[in-house]
Amino acid sequence: MARPLVDVHVAGIERTGLACLVDTGALRNRFGQWIADIADLDLRSCEVETFALGGHLTTGRTVDVDLRLGDYHWRAPVSFCDPWPWDFQLLGQEGFLRYFDVCVSAAALRLDVTPASE
Repeated sequence: MARPLVDVHVAGIERTGLACLVDTGALRNRFGQWIADIADLDLRSCEVETFALGGHLTTGRTVDVDLRLGDYHWRAPVSFCDPWPWDFQLLGQEGFLRYFDVCVSAAALRLDVTPASE
């Protein structure tokens, strides 16, 4: 495990999972705009916000999206951003970590993710 990545499926793109970085420092889920385009999500009525992310300035539109990791489904806000220069998406505290218990062991090269116990 070079990075703590999981494959998340987005409603509308069920055939393949998207490589997503579990980012404990991120508040929100952030994905590339191209994913919203492929999933046929209408973001025109969403407010545009501009923010810095990883040293880059980007704009995003946020909408609640149905997501899946393994057999677990949840609905969470995702900011779809452009430009998006990374080859992975970001999972943050509000949109991922509140739904899952996560244990990262860099020494063992392991990432354990289980649905959160209520």
